[in-house]
Amino acid sequence: MNRFRALYISAFLVLLGSSVATLAATFPDVPDGHLFQESVEALVSAQVINGNPDGTFAPDDYVNRAAMLKMLYKAQGKTPDALSVRCFPDVQIGSWYEPFVCDAAAMRYVNGYSDGTFRPDVAVNRVEALKMITQVFDIPVDEVTESDRDLVKFVDVSVSAWYTKYLITAYLKGILPIPGQSGSKFHPDMMLTRGEAAAYIYNALRVDLAEERKRIEEESNSSSEASSDDSNSSDASLQDGDSSSSSVASTNPSTIQASFPFQYDGGFTQKQSKSYYFDIDSEKTVSITTSLQSGQPGKIVCRLYLTDESGFADEYFLGFQSGNSCFITATLNPGEYQLQIFPSVKDTTFSVEATETGGDGNDGFSEAINLSVNGLKEGILTAVDMEDWYKFTVISEQKMKFVMSNPTELRCIIYVMNDVDLSSFTGPECNKSYDYPAGTYYIAVGRKAPKGAQQSFSVRLEK
Repeated sequence: MNRFRALYISAFLVLLGSSVATLAATFPDVPDGHLFQESVEALVSAQVINGNPDGTFAPDDYVNRAAMLKMLYKAQGKTPDALSVRCFPDVQIGSWYEPFVCDAAAMRYVNGYSDGTFRPDVAVNRVEALKMITQVFDIPVDEVTESDRDLVKFVDVSVSAWYTKYLITAYLKGILPIPGQSGSKFHPDMMLTRGEAAAYIYNALRVDLAEERKRIEEESNSSSEASSDDSNSSDASLQDGDSSSSSVASTNPSTIQASFPFQYDGGFTQKQSKSYYFDIDSEKTVSITTSLQSGQPGKIVCRLYLTDESGFADEYFLGFQSGNSCFITATLNPGEYQLQIFPSVKDTTFSVEATETGGDGNDGFSEAINLSVNGLKEGILTAVDMEDWYKFTVISEQKMKFVMSNPTELRCIIYVMNDVDLSSFTGPECNKSYDYPAGTYYIAVGRKAPKGAQQSFSVRLEK
């Protein structure tokens, strides 16, 4: 969990407290005293889950496999890589769920079925959901031991089943039980409802926050002990430090406070992400390159967030992946930023460099071109250009469509700003009609072709 996400989760858990009585019902079908009211209200406040357009939550409706992944990504503050596409034959190209499913497949959070499909529209069952949670939340799952067998009290759960280790982990960590769960049977194949999913995720966030606090305390204690020890050990290939400096830190922290511009060599612990925090004092265009070091397997994902005290990142940038490298070129507003990088293979080493560069005048939120309804705009991604940006404002809710040419050759992301009240479960997508609530929207049109290729396109906002 990244730093600002941990602070945010902590804030909303403290705000809500442990008593359901302090909550005011938001949904008529999740009234005061409902089994899952606490979980639902907490996750809605955190914008992890939303209600339906008719104002209900539908806690008894089932959650499909794709929707479960989306909720878990939002709970962890993870943004799927828009370049992760075309992963399963039954995952619709350009659908709202394609980035979530394909990114999860690339990160090895999920696998397809034996026939090569993913079945995104199929309701997720209880144990599939538990496995997804442990993978996306990066919760260690150990094989079942003899002492663990006593934890399996359900008559319909075999200790040799593939899912038993995830079930036991859920109990050991405190993800289970959830309200209303009792009896001698667990019903592992039972389809998961939206209310149950909220309870699963809410408990998992509590576990995640507790373990993040424990990790920070351990790192703090370790740093204190290291500072009092005159002996310095180093393994430069697995440490984070300025590559131009001869001194190397004696720990391998998951978060680094950097000073822009910067250059580091580092190593991943398992498949945990690394984060670099740095300040931008004035608007500037930056170039960030993150690469796996020579001979390292897999790929690397990079994302850049503007942070604030609330933990929400309305302004963020998805990296462009090419080979074993990830690139970001973006014009940044002043503020604190978090560069977050993820490996696809555990324990790999990498290098990262962030410098100031020149841009084409349309590389970020501050340089976005204003769109008017039915006005056509032509664009070109030059050889070194990553994205072009557009902006429009809606005064009152209306149905519109943002149309982009060559959708199979270009990526397109619609950013919803915090002045928009989204009540629907899914947000707007490019090339699809949508009832846009009042507020501000940004669109990034990015490349899929390799660096060096020039791509032309057109965009239009249709009413």
